[in-house]
Amino acid sequence: MYAAKVVRVPDKVYPLRMWFFGWAVTDCNEGYSGCDAIFHARGKDLDHWEVFCGDRTWDAKMDPRRWKPVIVPRDMFYDQWHNGDPSVVYRDGVFYMAYSSTGFNADGVMEGASGDKDGDILCIMGAVSKDGIDWQRSPEPILINKAEIGAPHGSQSQFVNGMYHRPSLMWDRERWRMWFDYWAGPRAGGCAMGYAECVGEFLDPNAWKVIRAGSEPLLPHWPNPEVVNVGGRYYAFADPPIPPERHPWKARQIAEAVSADGLHWTVLGHIRPDPDTPALHVPTPFVDETVTPPRIVLFYACQIGGEPYDYRYNRIRYMTRSVVPGGAD
Repeated sequence: MYAAKVVRVPDKVYPLRMWFFGWAVTDCNEGYSGCDAIFHARGKDLDHWEVFCGDRTWDAKMDPRRWKPVIVPRDMFYDQWHNGDPSVVYRDGVFYMAYSSTGFNADGVMEGASGDKDGDILCIMGAVSKDGIDWQRSPEPILINKAEIGAPHGSQSQFVNGMYHRPSLMWDRERWRMWFDYWAGPRAGGCAMGYAECVGEFLDPNAWKVIRAGSEPLLPHWPNPEVVNVGGRYYAFADPPIPPERHPWKARQIAEAVSADGLHWTVLGHIRPDPDTPALHVPTPFVDETVTPPRIVLFYACQIGGEPYDYRYNRIRYMTRSVVPGGAD
């Protein structure tokens, strides 16, 4: 379980809401379509959570056998296998979500399987909800590189300009802003951070426009980005590989960047793993404005590790840091 996105709501008993994704009991969530699915939880505070179990019931004992996902893949060429990376904004009584979706592309065959000609396709969907449980999805992806649809596996269009995924959504400057990762190619920064905006209806794919992607990312080598605004300053977190570690999972460590406008960034550094886990990934910040000065609460996922290496995540934790407006970080 990972990518824990938290928002605050006007509820005296459960003022926090969380969406996260992954596998609850068995690999690929046996009994549900596709593989990765999005789950929901409510919190009395940062340390006490209850996970949605269906029929308006909740689990406070952390028994994943009871958990029920709120968003699962459907039988569409862009939405058959993976639903995850939920990024949620609560605005005017409505929850707005952008999330990652993966399908088997036009030929309907999973990437790498016999008969596959066009690989999988990655995209970003939108959804809205009044309660965080029942969601209305966008009629089509709100971000997708159409050149990837049916493109021969390994083509330039598929692996240089697209594979949009891992959104970070924000209502800011009277518009929807979204940072995301995509494959820019090895010369342009590998898995990099792009940027898009929407000035119309949130669920309308035609209202979204990619501003930065392709060979000009906002930040190169910046996978799993998540951006927050604290006092007019933007903070971006990601989990890029940090040399000289060469292990494919251990090399990835949480990193941070700062910006005055969300477009021009300075990388500050990275955070070492906790002593009891080999790797920390998928950082998801939450801004706690109930304290002075406000603080960033950074949720992250811990891998199991061991030999042979187990890449699965079995713990979601958080760390905090106060942010003094106008001061040094």
